[in-house]
Amino acid sequence: MMYSIGAIDDEPLIIKFHELYTDKVNGYVWKGSANTLASGKEMILNKKIRFVIARYILGQENGLQLLQFIRNENIDLDVILITSANDLESITLGKRYGVIDFLVKPFTFERFKEALERYQSFQKLAKPLNQQTEIDQLFHDQRFEGFLPRDLPKGITKETAIRVLHAFNDCTTWLTTAQLSGQTQISHVSLRKYLRFFSETGLLSKEVIYQSSGRPLQQYQLTSKGEEIKQNGFI
Repeated sequence: MMYSIGAIDDEPLIIKFHELYTDKVNGYVWKGSANTLASGKEMILNKKIRFVIARYILGQENGLQLLQFIRNENIDLDVILITSANDLESITLGKRYGVIDFLVKPFTFERFKEALERYQSFQKLAKPLNQQTEIDQLFHDQRFEGFLPRDLPKGITKETAIRVLHAFNDCTTWLTTAQLSGQTQISHVSLRKYLRFFSETGLLSKEVIYQSSGRPLQQYQLTSKGEEIKQNGFI
């Protein structure tokens, strides 16, 4: 099956790269592009496009207006959103409006290809008799991509990182390393690597208190950034 694709971006060079990249991925046909929100809406309405790659910031306009238009008009169209690094707002809003993937500038052809191939895999969910493991794997990979780096440090895995963050789901107070180790069933040595990683990436804050014996006790809680991610259902 061939999927039709278009792009909305105000940089001609980026549009050209989208077209060249699309031609290199099997199963897709390029349908054209637009450089403003208005022309993008017209393209969506007049051309048979299955999904669109759209930049979040378009001059004085933004991709949120496009996503609202697609939802209000009940258009059967999926969106990949182009964002800037550390742009949590666009990721959060995009998730709410059903964006299927995010590409952070500058992105490589390999990442572009991965997004298109993942979309093809997602469409296979429409077939009957899917295994639960297939569905879990697909949604698990997409759900956490918004805030975990693609290239994790050595010794850090996505699955364990998510398990650590889940420990903060129902907690509004500080948690010690011992408490987190008990909840996650991760050894203290391994856990410290993840706590250091999340502290450095701004998702956790650390506080050191001193017990009556004089020994320091480290405890952690979600930062405002971590809380925002939690409230929007990412963890």
